[in-house]
Amino acid sequence: MKNNIIPTYTLNKLQMYDECPQKYKLCYIDKVHIVEPISYTATGNNLHNIINHYLKGNDVTRLVEALGAGDKLLWFNFKNSDIKNYKIVKSEYPFNLKVDEYWLAGRIDALFEFDDNYIIADWKTGTSFAPEHVKFQTTFYLLCMYEILKIKKLIQAPEQLSMQYFNLAANSKINITFNQETYMLYRKQILEIIKNINENTNFYCNKTPACKKCKYYRVCPYL
Repeated sequence: MKNNIIPTYTLNKLQMYDECPQKYKLCYIDKVHIVEPISYTATGNNLHNIINHYLKGNDVTRLVEALGAGDKLLWFNFKNSDIKNYKIVKSEYPFNLKVDEYWLAGRIDALFEFDDNYIIADWKTGTSFAPEHVKFQTTFYLLCMYEILKIKKLIQAPEQLSMQYFNLAANSKINITFNQETYMLYRKQILEIIKNINENTNFYCNKTPACKKCKYYRVCPYL
């Protein structure tokens, strides 16, 4: 291994390879830098920041007062969600763990405890949201947090962990359960992707209609 550097695999890296190996190569191996126009709003970051401070017990009154009407509605939906019934374990929870011989790292929005079970919470502020959009995120976070909680001896079975997506724009919640079967499936999926990354000598392009929206579209040798 070059310079004896042990690679760390994040959600973004694994998801990008799963979507398109060539995109992964251009980004993480060739390190092609593409300047993109800023096309997103600050809503998501603002809400995540305020929620983080609030869950840590800080006074966020002035931060909330400075929000626009639309963002205040998102905040109202957060405050009136099921979160008020949960016990916060940690907000903006960074993690780094070893699964087999590979290191995985990431950060979840928050971890809660409820009725001796644990809940991974994720805030969504966009108007369009569906479970299939975050399928890979669900796989990665449930696997990693289960391994961590198991090491800490805070959990004994996958059924004690779940993931909840809070769609603050729609004032709705999607609950995703976990069990031994899905744990084994998620573990296999993640490890297979890492193995493919390490053994790959041909980072092909998947060539889908989404290619035209890819930031590497103009430099991809397959297009």
